[in-house]
Amino acid sequence: MPERLKRVPIHKRACRVGNITAIHAYRANRELLTQRLLEGGYRLHTTPHFLLCVRPAAPSIIVVHWFAPTAVDANIGHYIMRELRPLGLPSDQHDYSDLFAAIVCALAPQDAPRAMRLYATNTLRRYRDLLNSNIPHPLPDSPIGIFSTLYRRVLAHLSSGERLLDAGCSFGFLPLLATEYCPTLTQAVGFDIEAGSFSIMHTLADEQQLAQVRFVQGNLLAARDITALNRFDTVTLLHVLEHFTEDDMYRLLSHLLPVVERRLLIAVPYEVQVPEAAYGHLQLFDRAKLLALGEWCLQQWQGAGGLRYEDCADGLLVVERY
Repeated sequence: MPERLKRVPIHKRACRVGNITAIHAYRANRELLTQRLLEGGYRLHTTPHFLLCVRPAAPSIIVVHWFAPTAVDANIGHYIMRELRPLGLPSDQHDYSDLFAAIVCALAPQDAPRAMRLYATNTLRRYRDLLNSNIPHPLPDSPIGIFSTLYRRVLAHLSSGERLLDAGCSFGFLPLLATEYCPTLTQAVGFDIEAGSFSIMHTLADEQQLAQVRFVQGNLLAARDITALNRFDTVTLLHVLEHFTEDDMYRLLSHLLPVVERRLLIAVPYEVQVPEAAYGHLQLFDRAKLLALGEWCLQQWQGAGGLRYEDCADGLLVVERY
């Protein structure tokens, strides 16, 4: 197998998204590949997981990665930020999205859905491993570690109630996991403005016979999109609000609060100095600001509720509706 993989042409290992080209070089001849890139006029920067190649002429940015196919999961973002961000890539949210997609799709450049399905399967497996473990706060600096910690708390709250809405669900992992771990759920809906992953997640849910899982494309800032979803016992906003301005944050909450029957779970990261532009963050949070936001939510419910704060993956607020 290794010898056969070495003979795969580079163009069958490469995927371009925007201005960024990624090459999947697992088991490739690194010395030969490096020599070819140097001959192409690229300046090379080596990190533990990447080879960043830059030159003025197109393709001007090539990112070579060495991840095994089974290792391409949601933690890729952690390595991007730790190793490539100090080198100037990504510079903004568009770069980050293009780079992430190129790295994943380079697994199968001619079949992007296959590559994305592998990414989803790998990530779900990592989440299950952590949720089944006894580690209270696994890998706190990695995306899967952060969200598995949050998901564990969400699952604890789902012991009561049958309907879950994951607002701003991103790829859509929580609705699938929640239904697996909480068989009493009758609905688990993922809602997001980006729907590129929804067909893959619907397929995975169908294969597991999780008929309760559904994904809906919509805009959190559009009241009509939210009210069309009906009402839910539990609504989650996990690392979503930091992607909105403060004015828009209150707008979307005013749309969501009426569909909450029992509880709203809000989780935010605590960043210092400036929001992380590569993630598309637009505002900063701390404990005081998160608690003030919870009080505002209770005011919209005429005070008929309560708050509970948890130090969980930075800040987690449970807003109960009585």
